[in-house]
Amino acid sequence: MRSVFCWALFVAVCVTACSKALLDKDEFTALLIDMHSADGMLVELDQRRDDPKVDYKYYNDLFEKYGIIRADFDSCLSYYTRRTKEFDAIYAAVIDTLSHRQTVAMRELNRLTADDTVNIFPGYTVVVADTIRKDSLGEGRPRRDSVLYDTIVRQADTVVFDRLNSVILVRMDSIHPGMYRFKTSLKWDKKLATTRNRIASYFLSADDDTLKVRDVWVSADTFKRDYNWSHYVADPKFSRLEVRFIESLPDKKAKKDASSRREGRIWGTVLNKTYVTPKEADRYEKQYAPHDTKENRR
Repeated sequence: MRSVFCWALFVAVCVTACSKALLDKDEFTALLIDMHSADGMLVELDQRRDDPKVDYKYYNDLFEKYGIIRADFDSCLSYYTRRTKEFDAIYAAVIDTLSHRQTVAMRELNRLTADDTVNIFPGYTVVVADTIRKDSLGEGRPRRDSVLYDTIVRQADTVVFDRLNSVILVRMDSIHPGMYRFKTSLKWDKKLATTRNRIASYFLSADDDTLKVRDVWVSADTFKRDYNWSHYVADPKFSRLEVRFIESLPDKKAKKDASSRREGRIWGTVLNKTYVTPKEADRYEKQYAPHDTKENRR
């Protein structure tokens, strides 16, 4: 809008004023509104040019709509800009109309996209020692292979880490192209022995090609921390998501089997698929383009 306004002032200085405008005040106001709307669409489509002569090619249809040609528009513009109060009133009406249209459009966009930004968090998959086989009962401790690890906790508000449950998973099998945002809260009951802990996330294809999300490193202290990541998926072959709380990397300074002594909890986990415009989608595809989709997951 600012660029067109500056250009309008430039034309006004360069063009000789006519004694009477071909368009009355209301018609000229309507034309300016249409021109600014067209200018906004050109910017959105990346077809805008800095040369007014090129822009005129896009405005010719508007001139025809109002029964004028370029020279007539220049003449009207010069006429009204020489009458400052009238021109100020015209542009006040233009700005007010465009602002109202934008407000209405944003309300409609929010209504249409309300269901496009939703929490699709499927729930935690918690692997715990749940059942002891009958043939292992008796004196002494049960053998290690007698424990079944198959308990799944879904839609739990809070899940705890303990000796039997040192890794918590989030798995989702219905991933579609789009922008995904993940966040969670975590707090340790006691400080971890190692600082090399992360939330590791991967988008996977049916043949196990991997689209790795940036690692989110987890603090070892006992304060409540919030963690998050966002990632855009462009390729429809990546149909699954796996998030691991907490993946520990080798740490020479850590005590042996430090991960088995984790005590803490996670809660408030959210996975949102958010609405993005086509222009944003083009930008995200370049920004999140993977260098190698066959990364090693482990």
